[in-house]
Amino acid sequence: MQQSELPKAIKRAMRSLVGIAHEIELRRALEKLYGNFEEWKSGGIDSFELSDQIHKFHDGPNRDIYLRYTIKLDRRILVQQALEEGTLQKAAVPKEVWPYLEVFSNLPGRSLER
Repeated sequence: MQQSELPKAIKRAMRSLVGIAHEIELRRALEKLYGNFEEWKSGGIDSFELSDQIHKFHDGPNRDIYLRYTIKLDRRILVQQALEEGTLQKAAVPKEVWPYLEVFSNLPGRSLER
């Protein structure tokens, strides 16, 4: 079943789950960058080092996360990846969404046990 063939309610739920996973991953990455700001504020690094860390964040984790969640991948794949990586908790997935994710559980190395 293609993503375009999913019922509207399932598409909406998947879009919401992908948005939640995107926010969680970006927040985690920003927490690490925030540590650089704290180190700068306490005098542990200078302004140039902080600026370099911001640049590395922008070209590294920020870009990776942005591309992951904004390219046109099937949302079911993104939700499954977020579940496998622990970004999303299984309890966050509505029960009506599971049948649409289980298609991917038959692939080698994949398991979506609830």
